[in-house]
Amino acid sequence: MHIVTRKFEVKIYLDQCVLVYQTMGLTACVKELHIQVLKRKVRFPLLEYCAKTLYQKIPESEHIIFCDQIEALHTEGGNVILGMMLQIRLIDNFKQSIEKATEYVSNADVWYVCDIIGERVFGYALLNWPVKTIPEIKRLSNHPANWVIRSLGAGIHYAIKKGLDENNVKTVFRLLLSMANTKDKEIRQGVGWAAKTTAKFHPEIIDFFQKEIDNEEQVANWFRVKIDIGLKRNNYAKRNRS
Repeated sequence: MHIVTRKFEVKIYLDQCVLVYQTMGLTACVKELHIQVLKRKVRFPLLEYCAKTLYQKIPESEHIIFCDQIEALHTEGGNVILGMMLQIRLIDNFKQSIEKATEYVSNADVWYVCDIIGERVFGYALLNWPVKTIPEIKRLSNHPANWVIRSLGAGIHYAIKKGLDENNVKTVFRLLLSMANTKDKEIRQGVGWAAKTTAKFHPEIIDFFQKEIDNEEQVANWFRVKIDIGLKRNNYAKRNRS
């Protein structure tokens, strides 16, 4: 399958979608986007470019309707576009963006929905507005849908990788520890990913929580395995820098 890797190529397809929106409206635009972009293999940064362009071309009053229609198509690339659209809306519509991201992830039937949306919405929010976001993450950590909890792990991973400060990493790591005994495969994937990233970027936090991590009644072995992998990657990176 041909992979779209260049901005000028995706812009040709996107311009057609914008033209359809301007002449025929939102629903026709979504159908055209499906044909022109979402049925093709397009690199994620180019899909994010599409989302940023459409955010500007479509009025704010139609953003959520647009996202709902994209979500209904159940395409991998569509999750990138709606995730990016919600990310941009966080600054002025924080609560609604978190709620819509939760709704879309809870409807997921495949893992990548959680990770794509989790990084772009929960992760970006945590990185940029930790004081507002951490209470939302704590609340959602009890969500009945395991996909949502997995997506929180993806978001925490993203925020730490992008430079979340140590104090806030310590706060979210406490939350990860509270879920470190789960047997649910999807939650383990998300929580373990975030734990591994914590160890890779903040080994001092692992030292701080070592007693809790070693508690075999509260923390399952899979969590310690992820921690060990992260610490090894930290050591490897140190050797490469020296």
